[in-house]
Amino acid sequence: MPSLISLRAFEAAARLGSFKQAAEELSVTPTAVSHHIRSLEEALDLQLFVRETRAVRLTDTGKQLAGRLTIAFTEISDALADVRVSENVLTMTTTPAFGALWLAPRLEDFQKAHPEITVRLETGTAPVDLMRDRRIDLAIRYGGGDGPLLAQTLPHERIGLFGSEKLVSEMDGRIDDATILCTEWEQPDLAPVRLDEWLQAAQFKGRTTIRKFAQEHHVVQCAVAGQGLALLSNVLADDLVARDLLAPFRPDVTVPGRSYKILCLPERRRVRKIARFIEWLEHGLTQPAQANTTDRLQVIQP
Repeated sequence: MPSLISLRAFEAAARLGSFKQAAEELSVTPTAVSHHIRSLEEALDLQLFVRETRAVRLTDTGKQLAGRLTIAFTEISDALADVRVSENVLTMTTTPAFGALWLAPRLEDFQKAHPEITVRLETGTAPVDLMRDRRIDLAIRYGGGDGPLLAQTLPHERIGLFGSEKLVSEMDGRIDDATILCTEWEQPDLAPVRLDEWLQAAQFKGRTTIRKFAQEHHVVQCAVAGQGLALLSNVLADDLVARDLLAPFRPDVTVPGRSYKILCLPERRRVRKIARFIEWLEHGLTQPAQANTTDRLQVIQP
């Protein structure tokens, strides 16, 4: 294989049609360009340029080689550009509910702290194989196993009922004939958070109407609209309570939930963009959202 320097000199001279312009592009002298091209011709035992008194022109063989080399060097340049860009782009995947209700309202804080890192968010309920899909830097998943990945468990949640402030005020702690909004997980291996656990903890034996949804953020939207009480994690309700969109119903009654886990390949745990994001996540999930009153702040603490 001829030297990369000689190939690069030849490609530049062929593309620009001038040894002088090639030298300027490569920051070398025209003599150096001529020397590298001569070395390439000797290594290949081929004539690539016809040298005339005041100009040079490509031979047919030179034209053939130049076209292929231009494509190859363009691909190398594009690959290096992609690597540089991806170094500062963090691609993560999580559930639609966590992405919409917890992550999205807070991402601006991360971007302000680390403006050099761009976060690309993908959501879905199906787990992503990080061993196969190397586009994804890390995943945040609810419950489930770890597999061969480095898993970091975030604080456990508490499950309670939440509704619009108007509805919660009108109910005055009474749940008889209330509409309860629940999530029915799409993943068969994920044990549901059961409403009867909360009803048992509240010592309630009356009647309720239950509406089920496949996605937690649909449950939340209905609750914000005043259509019922949402059986919801305090992790997801945190920001909504702080912004007065939801209020806890019977905050004295909660049941243990599960936990979110940060998953990433062990060998990538120390990559700067990933390490910074994990550090920010851990801090954010241990700090309650800024609420309006001390009482409300106590309610939404883990």
